[in-house]
Formats: sequence, structure tokens, C-alpha cells
Amino acid sequence: DYMLQRMSDRNIPHLRLNSEDFGTVGITLRFPNVCDSVISLEGKCVAISKIRAVWLRRLSKPKADQIQESEARAFAESEMDFTLRWFVDLLGNHCRVLDCETNVLRGRNKFDQLAIAENFGLCIPATLITNDPETAKSFVAEHRATAIKSVAGYGHQVEEGFYTIYTNIVTQEILDRFESVRMAPVCLQEYIDKEFELRVTVVGERVFGCRIDSQNTQKTFVDWRRQDRATPYSVYPIDQGLRSRLIAILKHYGIRLASFDLIVTPDGRTIFLEMNPATQFLWIEQLTGMPITDAIIDELLTTS
Repeated sequence: DYMLQRMSDRNIPHLRLNSEDFGTVGITLRFPNVCDSVISLEGKCVAISKIRAVWLRRLSKPKADQIQESEARAFAESEMDFTLRWFVDLLGNHCRVLDCETNVLRGRNKFDQLAIAENFGLCIPATLITNDPETAKSFVAEHRATAIKSVAGYGHQVEEGFYTIYTNIVTQEILDRFESVRMAPVCLQEYIDKEFELRVTVVGERVFGCRIDSQNTQKTFVDWRRQDRATPYSVYPIDQGLRSRLIAILKHYGIRLASFDLIVTPDGRTIFLEMNPATQFLWIEQLTGMPITDAIIDELLTTS
């Protein structure tokens, strides 16, 4: 909603399409004359040729709850889902899409991120992904301290808010339960001592660094996502070398928006943890005042 408000403030005409409500949208696609195709929503009929850019926040499967018969409902929802996703892909041939779903999914691959990080001059922690308890125990024994986290970043909405699994330090109690990793792979990393952490949001060629002094409070000492009001967040200048590396990674995946989680160690080293395409960014903007929303709008309006 804030993005739409900023577009309105800047007198940029726009329409909002909630993917779960795609069944209420009128769509007519013509081939081979694709430019004659139209989409109707919010009482407006827009020619495909008039669409200048698309901000793809997220795609949810469209719903057809008005159809009572289960097989017919499943069919309708499947047809709408394919139509929506292929339509967005089609738009990518005619205008700027930030960001293409295929590229976002590829960029979310944490294994690939870790595999290529050193190619871009970034240091990473020693990392193990395994479902073998003995291998996991051996890795823990090799390191002074070990962080344990979910492989893909598990989380979902609940009545009380948002439930997620945070990063923890492996204790003896956790180690005693390592037989359970047979049921689901686990991610283990050597624990890196921190001076502070960085959340760096990259929009095209623009880089916004946020320093998170996570070591100031016990709650955020291991995982800053356990947000504490006492944890300081501040604007942090990113040096040209790191800026270039992060931008290069975005270009490698063909995306224009992502955030990076990094550690700065007491001896001044910068350690890459992960990249988050299609990232959450508004909370950083609200805490620091950095104009990330406007940077996204500018990127959308930039001619390819």
C-alpha cells in the first residue's frame, strides 16, 4: 500500500492486481498481435502496449471459491494460475518486470548462492547441509561454535503474527537430538563472531546499507530477526568494492531487487550469509529513512 501511495504522490498512473483475485480480472490475449491484447480491472481496460512496467511483489494461486464442485474449482484455479503466470512472463517481453518469477526462484537457491559467492570475491562460513546425524555431529566437533538453521528459511502466518524458526547455537541438548535430522536436512554453519551485521538492499545500481548492532542485546545476539526495540539500526556506507560485488550477483541472476545479509567481524572481515530476492524492504526504510521505495519506482520507470 505504501508503494501505491508513493506512486500516487508522484502522479504515476498505476493499477493493482492481487493475484488471488485474478478471477475478477478480464483478460483477452491475441496472437500473433499481442499488442492488441487487453486486461480489465478496477473498472479500467488497459491495452498491453500501454503497460510500461510491472512490480511483481508476489504471486499467489488465484481462488475460485464461488465454484462449489471440487474438481471444477481445482480446474478453474489451475487454469487461472497458469494464465496469470504466463501472462506476467509475456509482459516481460514488452516492458520491465521487477522481477521475473523464474529469476527470483533461481536467485532464492541458497545452495547456489553459497557455491558462487567466492567467485564474486565474498567470504562465506564453512557450511554443511546434511540429513546424516554422524556427519552433522562431526561438523559440530570441528568448530568452536556452530549455528543451526533451517535450509530454506521456514515461516508462515499464524493468528499471533508470523511463526519462523530462528538461527540458534548448537548446544548439547540440540546435539543429543541430532538423530532427528534423518527426517529433514539441516543447515549447519561455523558460528562467526560479529562486531555488527549488515542488511544491504540493492535496487538496480543503487545500494542501501543498514547497520544492525545486534550484539548490543542478548535477544538479537545470535539472530537479529528476533527484533528488539533496543537494537540500533543505522545507515551504513557500503564501500565501492562490496557494492560492485553485490550488484554483480544481482546481474548474475537477472534480478534488480534483493537484500543481502552480511556479518562484519571484530577484525573487519565481511562475511556473506545469504541473498533475499523480492525482499522485504519497507521496515528498513522506516527505521533509517533511506528512500528504497522511490528507488524501486525509479528502477521500474527506467527504460531497459
